Amino acid sequence: MATPAEIDDDAQFPHRQPLFQRGAELLLIVVVFFTIAGDPPPHVNEAHYLSRLKHYWNPQWCAGDMFLKSKDAQLVFVWTFGWVTRWLSLTATAWVGRLIAWTMLAWAWQRLSWRLVPTPLAAVLSAAVFIVLNERAHLAGEWIVGGVEAKCFAYGFVLFALAELVDRRWNRMWLLLGAATAFHPVVGGWSAMVSGVMWIWACRRGLRLRSSLPALAGFVLLASLGVVPALMLTWNEPAEIVAEASRIYVFERLPHHLAVLTLPANEIAWRLGRHATLLVGLWVLSRSVRESALRNMARFAVGAALLAAIGIAIELAFWNQPLVAARLLRYYWFRLTDFAAPMAASLYLTALITSGMERRRPWAAWLLTAAIVATGWHLSNVARQRMQSPVPPADAQMRDFAAWVEACEWVAENTPEGALFLTPRLNHTFKWRAGRPEVVNRKDIPQDARSIVEWHRRIKDIYYTQIAGVEQPFDSIGILGTERVRELALKYGADYVFMDRGQLLSLPRVFWNEEYVVYRIEDRRAGNSR
Repeated sequence: MATPAEIDDDAQFPHRQPLFQRGAELLLIVVVFFTIAGDPPPHVNEAHYLSRLKHYWNPQWCAGDMFLKSKDAQLVFVWTFGWVTRWLSLTATAWVGRLIAWTMLAWAWQRLSWRLVPTPLAAVLSAAVFIVLNERAHLAGEWIVGGVEAKCFAYGFVLFALAELVDRRWNRMWLLLGAATAFHPVVGGWSAMVSGVMWIWACRRGLRLRSSLPALAGFVLLASLGVVPALMLTWNEPAEIVAEASRIYVFERLPHHLAVLTLPANEIAWRLGRHATLLVGLWVLSRSVRESALRNMARFAVGAALLAAIGIAIELAFWNQPLVAARLLRYYWFRLTDFAAPMAASLYLTALITSGMERRRPWAAWLLTAAIVATGWHLSNVARQRMQSPVPPADAQMRDFAAWVEACEWVAENTPEGALFLTPRLNHTFKWRAGRPEVVNRKDIPQDARSIVEWHRRIKDIYYTQIAGVEQPFDSIGILGTERVRELALKYGADYVFMDRGQLLSLPRVFWNEEYVVYRIEDRRAGNSR
């Protein structure tokens, strides 16, 4: 196979390219991102994160919700973006945040792509390939382009930093990685660790630490804005609470991100097989390219893959010691490889195609056609599914979306603002749509150790029961019967019960439609309504 031409290490972002052309290319990348993630809000995590922003800037909104009143870990994101919720609805906030995040990611990707593959529209192709590879060959479910949250901005800063790494502008790289860590300590922290090893290796014969001290100090200062709030989540807590919180977080709530070997065997095989194929493909592509600036992306991906390998080793080594394993696995060892491997592979593939096209090699046209068809099929399939079922991803588990929205809107218009609700176990968007606090929500796991343990206790108390000696979850608390539901409501101070109509209760019914029913809780011991 032919190899791309050596990329000049002194090449820079093409400022000579007409502004209109650069802007059009940037817009096309944003269109790619919109195609893959332009679902109606809220996206999977938007109801989780944007509700926190709104409550932080308006503590009266959903006051009493245990998740919202727990400690915040992403204060930089809260302070740089949360104030928007004071002026816009959550839906409008989501769209504004998405457009800002997607534009930032597109700009960062364009700069990095042009630095490595300086050909018009190559950045658009590589962005599309990157997104498809990330969705189809991930190891731990990490996505880069989706709803707005802190990690979107962190990955934008990482991409900017990688462009500076390629140019050996180490001081700029450290400051950008500090900004990434400030927004998201895991994304920025792991990226800084891998980049730092590359920095030491690249400068091992001429490392001038003194000249780098100001930038390193800037990195530490910026990174501390993200790291310190994260560390405070476990400060001054008993060791047993921290250990139990880690176990809950890793093995009960987020094993699909943090402990992949605990997943069903067929899913493990699917994830490991596809991601391993991606890594092998990256190795083949890297062997087809002579030493160039692109090698830095391969090295970054190798570093990320080594972190994932360490995560797997931790799982295996402490298989029978879950508390020890959880304490280590909670740091998302698999996250960076889901970003780095498709990033590097897409840039290598695009470089190979453009070099072959410049040399008029027949295989390059076939490879370009295959890349366009594959990415086009995936993107068009996503768009077609969205048109056929325009349900927000966060509401995908609700059996009747229209009925769910109708019931939530009734609650928003007809119940006191401070009313506390017991809600369906699988819902993600009650607070988003009704603007009322919940006793507990399975999606909304807090971050601080003590709150995680309390969240887990409530989930088990309300939504689990013993069936043939085995603890089993259920979706509707109606199966518990009237007395048990009333007991739970009084125990946690709930004013209303919001549930499906599968099994009706002997409680005052204030709303119902074809799918959902809302009951008011009367404290008969106190002789009044709560």
